[in-house]
Amino acid sequence: MTELSKKLKELRKKRNITQEQLAGFLEVSPQAVSRWETGVTCPDISNLPRIAELFCITVDDLLGVNETEKRREINAVISECEAEIDKNVTKNAIPRLRAALGKYPGNDRLLCCLMYALYAASENEDFCREHDAEIFSIAERIGEYSVDEDCRNESRRLLFRHCCDTNRRAEALKLADEMADIETSLQRNIYWALDGRERVDYLAEKALDNVRELCWTIWAYSVHAELSDAERDELTALRENIEKSVKEHFE
Repeated sequence: MTELSKKLKELRKKRNITQEQLAGFLEVSPQAVSRWETGVTCPDISNLPRIAELFCITVDDLLGVNETEKRREINAVISECEAEIDKNVTKNAIPRLRAALGKYPGNDRLLCCLMYALYAASENEDFCREHDAEIFSIAERIGEYSVDEDCRNESRRLLFRHCCDTNRRAEALKLADEMADIETSLQRNIYWALDGRERVDYLAEKALDNVRELCWTIWAYSVHAELSDAERDELTALRENIEKSVKEHFE
């Protein structure tokens, strides 16, 4: 018997509700409730909020989830998967994120990380075609239901990049109009609320981020512009000198 089946049976008996009454509340058969309580099957995910509401508990309580442990596990999965994705290694990250979403199906951060993994892996044209619809589906789900503004902004950014990569210029430009203005972003304005060592550390990290962006821009320009070998070598040397200077002063 699973944790959910034990919890459901315990809650029902505590409230003196019969299986038939619970089935009536949820508009399912009494046999379905019996199978849930014996662990033969589990309620459909759409029924979990209704069951939780009926017994005045959260879905996490119903599933026997410890909130602290849940956050720790989700943070660990996202951190480790993002590190792999940043190295263009997605073969392990994608199934691991899918497994985590099987356990925590409503977690927007896991969904957003899966979208990131699918986007990163879509440099492979076959993979891109295979998972194109899923990337759009995740973006739509986050856009419609998520209250996490960071996830909403990140999903727009990823979908924008995906549309650009798949020659959907009109859709990309429409998404661009909905993207957050950098002038009003937390990253641009938090400086004013900081002081002392905290402000210094923030400025150092901001400088590193700006230099990383500059180096990437120089690299991208050298790749896409029509340059001579000498000009390309000159840009490569410039980028390497910038990276060396930054390591000496900031890292």
